[in-house]
This record gives sequence, C-alpha cells and structure tokens, in this order.
Amino acid sequence: MRDVAVVLVAFAVAGALGAFIWHWWWTPAATGFVFENEPYFGPDLEFRSTGTYVVVSAALGFLLGLVLTWLRDRDEVLTLVSLVVGGALAALLMAVIGHLLGPESAAAVARGAADGDSVTADLRVQPGPAYLPFPVSALIGALVVLLTFPDRDFLKEPRG
Repeated sequence: MRDVAVVLVAFAVAGALGAFIWHWWWTPAATGFVFENEPYFGPDLEFRSTGTYVVVSAALGFLLGLVLTWLRDRDEVLTLVSLVVGGALAALLMAVIGHLLGPESAAAVARGAADGDSVTADLRVQPGPAYLPFPVSALIGALVVLLTFPDRDFLKEPRG
C-alpha cells in the first residue's frame, strides 16, 4: 500500500503544479462582452482554457506514467490501477486549483453588468472528456515502459 500512497501523492503534487503551469500559460485572460447578462467570447477564446488544460495534463500524466512505472515495478497491475486513480485525482486538483487561481467567474460578473460591457474569462475546463488526458496519458507512459522493457530484472541486484 506504500507504493499506492507514493503514486497518489506524486499525482496530487503534479495536479497542483499543473494548475500553476496551466494558469501561467493561459494568461492573459481572454476578453469578451456581456449581452443579456451572459458573457460571450469568440470560439477560439472559449476553447483556449480547455485546450491548454489538455496539453499540460497530458504531458504531466505521460511523464508520471513513465517515471512511476519504472520506479514502482513490484506489482504492475497495482501500479496501473494507482496510475488511473492518481490521474483522476490530479485532473480534478488541477481543474479546481487552476480555477481558483484565475479571475472570478465571468458568468457572475456578467449578471451585474450592462449589455456591451467588457468581461474577462475565467480559467475553467469544459465538462466531459477534457478530464481524461491525465489518467489516459499516464497509462500510455506506463505502457511505453512495460512494452519497451518487459524484463527489467537485469537492472536489479541478483537475489540470493
């Protein structure tokens, strides 16, 4: 169980770090306008926060999948399961922390604004498949290690 805890802590730290990277890359925030108390942004600006989230989370997940599978090789099945759970945890943490780092909710600002007023986008992820890159890329990283080095016993000290 110690191996699972190490994997989960590594993913939690990566999720928090990913939120800061995501926020840094995303800024400056997109600007739109208010119409009938709703914020409106161009399609490319609306996609920008989710797109940068996907790229950062996929890169971090892949890197963690490679490293943790290489280091935690006692039980590959347990490692793979913990990678999926850790990836889901990291995806959630990254989305929540990133949203908290970003500007306040554009929808909340638009409710009290007049038509035509300028509004700044908030950092958020569109619901749905955008949360999958962290765990899926971690599994891909694990598969790279497991398929490239199926028998890593040559790296270990001889037993008994």
